[in-house]
Amino acid sequence: MHVSLAEALEVRGGPLQEEEIWAVLNQSAESLQELFRKVSLADPAALGFIISPWSLLLLPSGSVSFTDENISSQDLRAFTAPEVLQNQSLTSLSDVEKIHIYSLGMTLYWGADYEVPQSQPIKLGDHLNSILLGMCEDVIYARVSVRTVLDACSAHIRNSNCAPSFSYVKHLVKLVLGNLSGVFPKPSPLSLLL
Repeated sequence: MHVSLAEALEVRGGPLQEEEIWAVLNQSAESLQELFRKVSLADPAALGFIISPWSLLLLPSGSVSFTDENISSQDLRAFTAPEVLQNQSLTSLSDVEKIHIYSLGMTLYWGADYEVPQSQPIKLGDHLNSILLGMCEDVIYARVSVRTVLDACSAHIRNSNCAPSFSYVKHLVKLVLGNLSGVFPKPSPLSLLL
């Protein structure tokens, strides 16, 4: 059983909070790193998905996975890296990694902006905004890597009193599966571990 990011935000009726963005970013980057460890360019089907709010799956375990199933009706251009839209040839696994980093960054911006009135700015801390901007660079060689994202997430976790990343993801899953009300107070680190 899993829940897409889009489903979680639809149930909530509002955007991801900053700590949730950090958590989904961390869990997603870990999943991408693991995926790139297992596959190669010789198996492009394993890497053929575009990360979007509908393909980013939140799992009850607190981890994240990705799918390309059941999202054909969605317009994914906003989440697709410019080099893919321009049909540029991809020559390395690093290129493919940065395509997914772009899609993940755009997906998290979408989550931060979900149901926020256009007249209001997105509320993100400078460090998180800087990482997301680096993920969404139009030029592939200027875009940050999965390793850079994981390092930034580790630094954030070390320097804040947030709960473990998996606990925020589990909380979003429970929200959709009906174990929690739609009201989402700021959780204490201890309550997220339960």
